[in-house]
Amino acid sequence: MAINPPILLALVLCDGTIREAGTNKLSLIGTFNGVFAPNFPCTHPSLSVYVALTDGRGKVPCSLKMVSQADQRELFNLPGQVDFQDPTGVAELVFQLHQVSFDREGSYTFEFYAQGEMLGSRRLVVHDVRKNPPPGGNNPNRNN
Repeated sequence: MAINPPILLALVLCDGTIREAGTNKLSLIGTFNGVFAPNFPCTHPSLSVYVALTDGRGKVPCSLKMVSQADQRELFNLPGQVDFQDPTGVAELVFQLHQVSFDREGSYTFEFYAQGEMLGSRRLVVHDVRKNPPPGGNNPNRNN
């Protein structure tokens, strides 16, 4: 009997996360939908991808992929696993990414898979700051 994959509750891009001691609550710091780059290729120093899931059973294999929408190239695929203690609970994952490279301006997607099935995706737009300056100044690698 096949078990259905978990339900994706959230897929959020942010600068970082903080886990509060005592309560174990997770805070997302600096959510964003795009970055501004001064030239290409560019490297974004650090970002986090927050994932929240429910309705999972046992140990569930998962992965996070980044795909260039210009040519459908998979830029990375990070494997992982979620361990559900209770299917009615919420499992949270944080993928901390460093030195993320973008070869051109345009749209990229972060795709989250569990049990081999894509549960959802999140688009990130990379802007060329020379053509499209960010609101509030010309700060390269600024998130918006």
